[in-house]
Amino acid sequence: MDIKRLESFLSAAERLRSSLDAFVEEQRAVGRAVRDKDWVALERALAAAAAVGEAVARDEAARNAAWSALVGELGLAPDTSAFRVSLALPMAAREALTDTCRALRLAAMRARIESEALGSFVGDSASMLAKTLEELFPDRKVKVYGKSGKPKSVQSDAMVVNAAF
Repeated sequence: MDIKRLESFLSAAERLRSSLDAFVEEQRAVGRAVRDKDWVALERALAAAAAVGEAVARDEAARNAAWSALVGELGLAPDTSAFRVSLALPMAAREALTDTCRALRLAAMRARIESEALGSFVGDSASMLAKTLEELFPDRKVKVYGKSGKPKSVQSDAMVVNAAF
């Protein structure tokens, strides 16, 4: 077995873990900007989060290619688990593989939890704002559709919503 394939995978997995950690930090920055209602900071945080998201996608593609090369060299099926791959490796290399996979799994779990928490917070805030506006202005509660089936604008006064919402 060529140890360079394993080192390539371990390196790619470490880059992905670092990218996922950066993604979590950017998601937290987005959440802070939303909670503080700092729209300029939110715009910057969203741009930074998008850039980090692209880096995560690139790193995941590189990790996947390195994994495929490692599994292929070992003569295992493409969908082989990390446990099975570790059994095919020399004893000295098993610990590095399992530690890296565990760290990557934890980083991915943190990123998923942070994304779900942010999505839930933003969704709840938007829902609360919509319900508040519906209660305050019941005449604006429903959309009016014209004969063609397209939404029709209803003539009404302009409404200004305080940024504190």
